[in-house]
Amino acid sequence: MDRLDDEDIGVIWARHYPKRTERESSMSLCVTLTMIIKQRAKSADQYDPAKLDQVLALAHVPREQFETVENESAAQRT
Repeated sequence: MDRLDDEDIGVIWARHYPKRTERESSMSLCVTLTMIIKQRAKSADQYDPAKLDQVLALAHVPREQFETVENESAAQRT
């Protein structure tokens, strides 16, 4: 499987983030993208909040939207 480019992540995010509350598939895709972004924000197997901001900027994903999806997905698991 090919790795998603940062630009691709941003395009997919922009298309599906607004639909996440109406379509389960869009929410699942956004949650998957948050996991990919968090993985890219790791340095030597440790999560780096400063690197997260860099990865989000490269992918053109607003931090508040990223945090919203993380909070919504956590609420669904509980």
